[in-house]
Amino acid sequence: MNDSVRREVLVRAGPLIAACTLALTAAFIGVVALLSGAAAGVVARLPLYVLAGAVGFVGALLAVEHSRRTGQSALATAAVTGVVGFVLIGFGTEGIVYALTRPDAVVASHLFVYLLSAALIASGLGYWSVRNWSDLSRLLRRSGL
Repeated sequence: MNDSVRREVLVRAGPLIAACTLALTAAFIGVVALLSGAAAGVVARLPLYVLAGAVGFVGALLAVEHSRRTGQSALATAAVTGVVGFVLIGFGTEGIVYALTRPDAVVASHLFVYLLSAALIASGLGYWSVRNWSDLSRLLRRSGL
């Protein structure tokens, strides 16, 4: 690959990977907050997370309904989108609230750096998986998973 192609890929994929990394980092911090019992008020915010998941579900359903996917495939895609939206928005919001209310627990312990690293790896793997979906699905079919 020449330099201009590499630069173009970086310009296109860089912001997406950065956004996914930040969202996953916030979600990972939210998981830590919930597991540590430091997520005060989560029950009051839960209905908003359910609403966000429902909006994601309906939005994805409308989007995939007008694509090549039909029937069960469209419904499955919308369901996965709704669940992922609920989880990411819920955990991500809790992570942001935790980081704002207890920055010492997030920054001083270097927890943020570890979770950011994990999120960056997950974003990279996610990007690679989407770009190589046909090879990945063929490999999974061959392995029997």
